[in-house]
Amino acid sequence: MTALLLASVSSFAQYSDAVLFDAYLRADMSVWNSYLHAYDFNKLSLREKERYLNYEYGYVATAIDQKEPDAEQHLQNFEKHIEALKPHLEKAMYLDYMSSCVAYKALMNKAKFISYGLESKKLIYEAFEVDSLNPSVLTLKGNVDFYAPKMIGGNKKRALGYFYKAQRLFEQKGDTVNNWNYVSCLQCQIECEDKVGNTDKAIRLARKLLARYPQHAYIRDILLPDLLKKQKK
Repeated sequence: MTALLLASVSSFAQYSDAVLFDAYLRADMSVWNSYLHAYDFNKLSLREKERYLNYEYGYVATAIDQKEPDAEQHLQNFEKHIEALKPHLEKAMYLDYMSSCVAYKALMNKAKFISYGLESKKLIYEAFEVDSLNPSVLTLKGNVDFYAPKMIGGNKKRALGYFYKAQRLFEQKGDTVNNWNYVSCLQCQIECEDKVGNTDKAIRLARKLLARYPQHAYIRDILLPDLLKKQKK
């Protein structure tokens, strides 16, 4: 029994929030994949399931973007886990997760991109009506407005406002340490500032983010260099 308990403690230390956050910054999502495969969701405690779901939320997007062979299976698991936790989740977070799940389906099924996109938008707007002060909801609402075509209501300037409000709320709640959701929100601000024509401001924000998280590989190696090239044109 002692050996089993020690093995459990060692396993959780291996996949602590600090470890997973560092992997996120370094763009090494294989660590997240290993974490998700290391546990049987059904055998986790309620708190551990909620934590698992949040990392699953982030990993599925990467798996789809990088065309990982197990992306579809991860998406199916994510949807199943959302429904399993529905009785325990705040309503806004349940709707937030479902909105992202539908958005992921849109990315994997171009033929239904518009219909899934409208459904995803409907769900996140419902989540916003339930809790307009939830930073995760605000971030996803901003992303929906950022990526949605104008023909279905996309609006990048409106999205920017949601990203900044989400940042303030993350910080007011003190929910910033080892929190990939928070840093993702900051990255969204940078990309959105650029898309609305504020490339100089996007560069300042990118440099500020790198000063705080110098190991952020995507900002350091891809986004900031691209912004600097754009600025010189």
